Amino acid sequence: MFLNAKVVVSKNLSKRGYITFYIDGKRYREYTGNKINIDSNPNSCRTYSGRLKQLNELAFEFSKALENGWHPDISLEPEQADFLTFQQALKDVLIDKENQKLSKLYTRDLQDMYRKLVKHFPKNILQQDITKIENIDIEPFMNQFRSSGTYYMSERKVVNVYFAELLRKKLLKENPVQLTKPMKRAATLHQIYSHEQLKTVLEFLKSYHPNLHLTCLMTYGCFLRPHQEIRLLKKSHFANDFTKIILSGEENKSRRVRTSLVPNYIREILIERMGSINDPETNLLSISGIVYNDSYINTQWSRAKKKMLELGIIEKNQTIYSFRHTGAVNVYRKTKDLHILQQLLQHSNMIVTLNYLRGLGEIDEEGLKNNLPEL
Repeated sequence: MFLNAKVVVSKNLSKRGYITFYIDGKRYREYTGNKINIDSNPNSCRTYSGRLKQLNELAFEFSKALENGWHPDISLEPEQADFLTFQQALKDVLIDKENQKLSKLYTRDLQDMYRKLVKHFPKNILQQDITKIENIDIEPFMNQFRSSGTYYMSERKVVNVYFAELLRKKLLKENPVQLTKPMKRAATLHQIYSHEQLKTVLEFLKSYHPNLHLTCLMTYGCFLRPHQEIRLLKKSHFANDFTKIILSGEENKSRRVRTSLVPNYIREILIERMGSINDPETNLLSISGIVYNDSYINTQWSRAKKKMLELGIIEKNQTIYSFRHTGAVNVYRKTKDLHILQQLLQHSNMIVTLNYLRGLGEIDEEGLKNNLPEL
């Protein structure tokens, strides 16, 4: 006799959660999905709600397995295959990305997408030799994200990471994500600042949030990313005369050594702040050996944005990344040179830069058509 699996979880996350069930009066506990070949480890979740959700899913999977005749005293561990399964190939991509020291948010997105992919595809597909799979229909999976163009394209980008890697490794003959039809994003997020807005916002931040002022100024003028680049800057990252910032491959998104030029209006602030400091480990924002936590800039921006919205200084869809986008648009309008902008943004190729401007509404197809050569 089997009694349905129940969840036991504590809000004290140092205590492991588990599911429990009885068979013929004997109690069983399970902490992961290993025994029924389910990729589930709820205790890896760092939030109570996330752990509870995964434990409920695990309880459902065990209940289903038990109803289908599985017994906890019988090992159903999968046999070692002499080929690479579709699921293991996906897992290998995730492990590779986790080892690259990417941003925590991006890594979390990749981990979440792996779980969604494994949950979506049936077991017979997941355990199939990936090189023998002729066609992977990803369209039904992608349809769950169609609530908005922005959401769909964001999720599509994360899914594409997996299949682009499988294609690069020659494990697939084509990337099924590229065969799906994209949705048009609403061009509102990270809306750029007008010239007058830019001056007003920076003046406000300079008066009330000096660290945020410097962060936004460097996001605009040096094209650095606020959370994973500016927040971590130390005295050692700057040239002696503060005209350049040098980041190693592990310290920026491009994974290559990056040199960012510093405009004079930022250089003057840097010299005043860091010029007399000798310790190379001194952090730019804390002016000490302390590095502020991941959420520091977001918290500062949220507080400042609330006040700026009340004062009518900024608009709802203008963000801290709007400074970088505004800088990019201003450079393009000034130079009309994609190559210069590509170098400043440190994009891997011109296509990325072109798509960047197109996403900001700065370049449109009709505008390009109007400039085609005539015969």
